[in-house]
Amino acid sequence: MNIREITLADRQVYLEMSAEFYSSPAVMHDIPAKFREDAFEEYVKGERAKCFILEDEGSVAGYGIITFYYSQESGGMCVLFDELYVRKEYRSRGFGHAYFEYVFKNCPAPRYLLEVEPENVRARALYERLGFKERGYTYMSKDM
Repeated sequence: MNIREITLADRQVYLEMSAEFYSSPAVMHDIPAKFREDAFEEYVKGERAKCFILEDEGSVAGYGIITFYYSQESGGMCVLFDELYVRKEYRSRGFGHAYFEYVFKNCPAPRYLLEVEPENVRARALYERLGFKERGYTYMSKDM
């Protein structure tokens, strides 16, 4: 098992996996392909967000995305776990847990946040084992 930052060479496999992710039951709706293409460029820069490739013996098993934001309440620059996708054939093999531990070690922050759909029982159980707790806030958004 290997975890590394995304590179330009990963463009095609990332776009394939992100399309798989957005057509899966793990998300509420798909997004335009252009959003994923633009995001890839941002992840390669690695300034405001990072994407990590999860590998198993040279094969790509999935990806994870984090973004950064500053929070006065939290005391500094925080990390939001934006997406985690592990391909079906690699699930239940510890990739999710390893990914979180990798980020905790390599991207220290005073607070880590994530969102999870209530129906995603397996993901929720992993997050709780890793120490995540519900904060009692309601997540709201406004799309432009």
